[in-house]
Amino acid sequence: MRQILKNISIWSYFFLALPVFAQMPIEKANISPQVKKWVNKGLKAYERADYDTAELAFRKVLATDPLNAVAAYNLGLTEVELNKNLEAAHFFKKAAKAASDQDLKSKAYFNQGNIWYHKKKYEQAVDAYKNALRNNPEDEEARYNLALAQMKLKKQQKKNRNKKNNKKNKQDQKNQNKNKQNKDRNKKDQNKQNQQNKDENKKNQKNNKQKDNKGNQRKKDQSSKNKQNKGDRKNSSKNKENKTQPKQKPGEEKGQNQNSQQNKPKPRKGQLTPQQVKQILVALKNKEQKTQKKIKAKILKGSSKKNKQDKDW
Repeated sequence: MRQILKNISIWSYFFLALPVFAQMPIEKANISPQVKKWVNKGLKAYERADYDTAELAFRKVLATDPLNAVAAYNLGLTEVELNKNLEAAHFFKKAAKAASDQDLKSKAYFNQGNIWYHKKKYEQAVDAYKNALRNNPEDEEARYNLALAQMKLKKQQKKNRNKKNNKKNKQDQKNQNKNKQNKDRNKKDQNKQNQQNKDENKKNQKNNKQKDNKGNQRKKDQSSKNKQNKGDRKNSSKNKENKTQPKQKPGEEKGQNQNSQQNKPKPRKGQLTPQQVKQILVALKNKEQKTQKKIKAKILKGSSKKNKQDKDW
C-alpha cells in the first residue's frame, strides 16, 4: 500500500501548493500578505522536519482563512508526522471539502483512506478511496487500495459475524445449561415432593390402620361384652326358671326329669300350664283361708256382744 509520506515528496507539496494558489478564484486571489507569509513559513518548516513550527504556521493560516484547502491539506500531512492521525484525517476531510481542484480532493481522500486503513476502520477507508476515484478515476493506487480495503472489510465483517455467532452460541449454551440446571433442580424438587407425599401417605395409612385396629378391637371387646351380658342374662333367666320349677326328688335322675319334661304335653294356645293352674289353686286356697279367718272373727265378735247383753239383763 502506498504510504502517505512516501508517495508525495516535499517537492510535491510545493508543486501542489503553488498551482492551488495560482488556480484560486478571483475573489480569493487577493489574499493577505500575512497568509502568504504563514503558508511559506509552514512549508519551509515542514521541509526541514520542524513539524511543530509547521503545525503552528498552518493553524494560523486556517485561523485567518478557515476555507484554505492547501493549508488544511499540508496541516494534515504535518499531523501525520506528529503521530496525530485522527487529527490528520480531520484536516484531510476539511481540505477535500474546501478544495475546488479535483486532484487536491483526490489526494486528500486518498490520504484519509490510508489513515482509516491503518486504523483497521475498513468501511471508512472504502468510502474514502471511492471518493478519491470519483475525483480522479485514473488513480490506480487508489483503485488498488480500495480492493485491499474491500477484502479486509469482508474478512472483518465475517469475523464480526462469527464473533457475534460465537457469542450468541455461548449465550444459547449458557441458557441451555441454565435451563437444564433449572430442569434438574425442578426434577429434584419434584422427586423430593413425591417422596414427602409418599411418606405422608404411608404415615396416614399406618395411622388409619392403627385406628382400624383399635376400632376392631373395641368392636371385638364390645362383642365379647355383649356375649358375656347375654350369657349372664341367659343364666339369670335360667336360674329364675329353675326357681319356679319343683325341686328334684332324691334319687331321681336328671335324665328322667328331662324325659318327663319332654314327655309332658305342651300347652295349647290359650290353655294354662300345670304350673299356672297350681299357682291359681294355691292363690284360691290362700284367699279361702283368709275369708274363713274373717268369718270366724266376725262370729267371735258377735258372740261376745250377746253374752254381754245377757249379763246386763
